[in-house]
Amino acid sequence: MEPTVHDVLAFHRVDRAAYEHLLSLGAAPRRAARDAVALLMWLHRAAAGADPAPRVPALVRTPAAAARLLAEARAVLLLHGSYDAAGPLPPPQLLLLLCGEEAADDPRARRLLLLLAEDEAARRGVAEVLGRVGALVFDDRLHAILRCHEEGGGGALPEELAAPYRLHGAPVRSAAAAPLAEEEDGRSLFITFSKGYPLTREEVEEFFTERWGNCVAKVMTEKTPPGELPTYGRVLFRRAATMAAVLGGRPLVKLMVNGRHLWARKYVPRSSPAQR
Repeated sequence: MEPTVHDVLAFHRVDRAAYEHLLSLGAAPRRAARDAVALLMWLHRAAAGADPAPRVPALVRTPAAAARLLAEARAVLLLHGSYDAAGPLPPPQLLLLLCGEEAADDPRARRLLLLLAEDEAARRGVAEVLGRVGALVFDDRLHAILRCHEEGGGGALPEELAAPYRLHGAPVRSAAAAPLAEEEDGRSLFITFSKGYPLTREEVEEFFTERWGNCVAKVMTEKTPPGELPTYGRVLFRRAATMAAVLGGRPLVKLMVNGRHLWARKYVPRSSPAQR
């Protein structure tokens, strides 16, 4: 039987609880708390024996501890490197504790550190979590509906909760593959630049690559007459999950790239000037 949105929310209740616990301690921005919990969700799946999310309320009790967890998660996702005495990064002790490892030199802990340091693995894993079950786990609107349903005594599920999970981002392969153009649209961002402060295709690609690994298939910018600067473009990712991770459930995000603003939203095909 096909799982419903309600089934997925119920199964990942402990992950949502960890996220809300971090927010209650003032963890900010919300996106950082989301990414930290998504990392814990990935570790539960990727590291044998690790089940970090249920330990968050017990081990992360203060705003300082929440800030430390967010900092360690950020270091794993953005500053991945060697976690040892000779490496550039200190061991993420709180992450290790959440995974049940107390000493960084323990054999199991060393295996976990190697996993965290593996090039792009954590970023790919977090992007996949956010693009799949994370789209539900971190959806405040769905959880508000769930709370109202449960506080009202249950009964028939609201339409949003009774919907099949596959309609909310789970991968489904149809008998006939969708046209390539449609598939590319589903993993593209439409980007705009501040007037007079455009970015090159290389700068845009480097920005996303530094944060999400080898995730960009192509960057296109507006084709303009000589002497005029482009004002918009499009980023085609290798996977739709990366696009979803960048947006984080929001319709529009503002990013800072080399001191210049870049706005991004999901690409919607329409008649427009040619891009190059």
